[in-house]
Amino acid sequence: MQIQPTTITQKGQVTIPAPVRKALGLKRGDQVQFTLKKKVVQIKVAKRFSIMSLYGSLKPKVKYQKTDDIYKIIKKEEQAWPEAAVERDLKSKIR
Repeated sequence: MQIQPTTITQKGQVTIPAPVRKALGLKRGDQVQFTLKKKVVQIKVAKRFSIMSLYGSLKPKVKYQKTDDIYKIIKKEEQAWPEAAVERDLKSKIR
């Protein structure tokens, strides 16, 4: 499929042509991933949802030091959330 060329803006942005967006099922807010192989660029739809995209949007359940490694923090949070959910459910049943 031959698509009309698109222009790169001053900020380095391009518009993905409508036929490409339609073929990939892209919608506003979707993310795409570029792969460069020997001066050929491939574009594909990035994973539509990742739990990591929510990281930081919820109040932490554990305390950590500023020097803690991010992976250590995430592991602590993953372990703390199920316990916090059970605790929250128990509190809601008491009321």
